[in-house]
Amino acid sequence: MDFIITVALTFIVVILALVVFRYAGAPVYRVEASNIERLLESVLAQTATTADWDVFVGMPIHHDPELDKIRVQCAMLETSEMTEQLGRVIFSAAGRSELQQILNQLSASTEVKD
Repeated sequence: MDFIITVALTFIVVILALVVFRYAGAPVYRVEASNIERLLESVLAQTATTADWDVFVGMPIHHDPELDKIRVQCAMLETSEMTEQLGRVIFSAAGRSELQQILNQLSASTEVKD
């Protein structure tokens, strides 16, 4: 009898978990302009980690083509202007200048949207 009760309760718990997962959905990582602004500010302050940078440039931003263009610009800049020191992202003076321009454009476009 205990076995049947255990199986029934397990079945109920599994069904409830499936229903919750069905309606709650999987977590989604969605990059917004404010996330990119904070990342670029930390890169310019030389406090961004290589992991932060790699996640940003490695994941396409499908929901916003303008943000994806910025991501691609940054990825292209990475190939010629970026180095790593002690796990931090370090850009050359030319790279920092270009990142500042990207940040200014991004800040201006988010102010217009608000």
